[in-house]
Amino acid sequence: MNPRFDRLNPSILTRIVALVAATLLLALGAMMLVAFRGPPPHSRPMMLGEAAALLQGAVAPAGSWTVARYRSDPAPLAEPGQMEDRRAAAQVATLLGARPADVRLVRELPPMRMADPDRKAWPVPGSGPSFGPDGTMLHRAFLLARRTADGWQVVQARQGANGRWYAITLSLMAGIFILLLLPAYWVARRITQPIRRLADGAATERPERAAPLPLTGPPEVRAVGAAYNHMRARIADYLNERTAMLVAIAHDLRTPMTRLSFRLEALPDGPRAKAQADVQEMRAMVTDLLDFMRGQGEGAAQVRVDLSAIVETLADDLADMGQDVAVTHSSRAVVRGDAVALRRCIANLVENAVRYGGSARIAMTVTNGRITVAVEDDGPGVPDAAIERLCEPFYRGEASRNRETGGVGLGLSIARRIADGHGGTLAFANRAGTSNPSGLRASITLPLDR
Repeated sequence: MNPRFDRLNPSILTRIVALVAATLLLALGAMMLVAFRGPPPHSRPMMLGEAAALLQGAVAPAGSWTVARYRSDPAPLAEPGQMEDRRAAAQVATLLGARPADVRLVRELPPMRMADPDRKAWPVPGSGPSFGPDGTMLHRAFLLARRTADGWQVVQARQGANGRWYAITLSLMAGIFILLLLPAYWVARRITQPIRRLADGAATERPERAAPLPLTGPPEVRAVGAAYNHMRARIADYLNERTAMLVAIAHDLRTPMTRLSFRLEALPDGPRAKAQADVQEMRAMVTDLLDFMRGQGEGAAQVRVDLSAIVETLADDLADMGQDVAVTHSSRAVVRGDAVALRRCIANLVENAVRYGGSARIAMTVTNGRITVAVEDDGPGVPDAAIERLCEPFYRGEASRNRETGGVGLGLSIARRIADGHGGTLAFANRAGTSNPSGLRASITLPLDR
């Protein structure tokens, strides 16, 4: 991170508090805007003068009022929930220059225990109207009628909801939601991205080989990232020290074993043969151990390799040596890797199949940009509980530890390390088809080089 912005990198707690504070301030500002700048929640009432003008053919005032006009022979009467307002009707008659008996005004009853909201605007007798006879306000719904020569001229008006106010309010709420969502997403992404990077780094198969995590994000996340990098470096140092120690011990053992071989020449034929067999077994164990430990280091340069050619050549070489090895299906596949290491990996699988199953059948299939090399045998198989342990160092499915029936338990571990180093996977499964296992299937899957 740029040092200039280090001081502007607040903690996670500060970011959350700031986001909540900004949310509250924006919500408060929206409420104040609606309360002081927006229109009232209801449309304005209709003045009595405007209602009188409706009887003279005027249009309804601007707002949410709907007006219907019709003629009626009988005089309109108040229905349940309505009342006849004779005082307001007399005011309308004054405005129209008509007799009070020729004008009727029917209104909705006010809610119980609530004074008529229009009565405060009515003129007090003898004192004169406070703002004229047309200053009385009409709310919600009313019916105004005037007697004419051919019946009653009726105007029915109803006040609807203030759609404009609701539209402004909902638009304002949607705008605030969008304005809050964008910074909230940005803050959340800034907080979670370093944490996700840390989780991906910890989930790698060999974290000690991965590059150090970049120290970005809030101070808490940067502290965790620094601790993780320190832990990764300590693990790498520990593994390197252990590898160097074991390689040095295994390498130094070769010298005394060579001297021991020369000294065994002085023994009689019977004891000498047994002793030399033990020395040869020790040499094989040291060789396997060195191969295993070297596999933990950096491999050779990876180049394009024809894997099908490696498999077919390996099978031919083993068949010429008298082993029951055959390729049942082959597909041309080019991968990127170390040819020597890949041959060693597949050879370990084939030799394991021949040693425990008596034969090896190799099949190569290409699916979804990956090549799978499957090696099957006709042996007794492996218990399901032991399949997961086959690649553990020094673990053998055959527990006798006899070199005649198996090695020291490093061949499959070496094969797995080679597969992992080439971005592939190594899997084992008992062959299906019968109620009892009828052999083991070992498969290595590698990505193709396009």
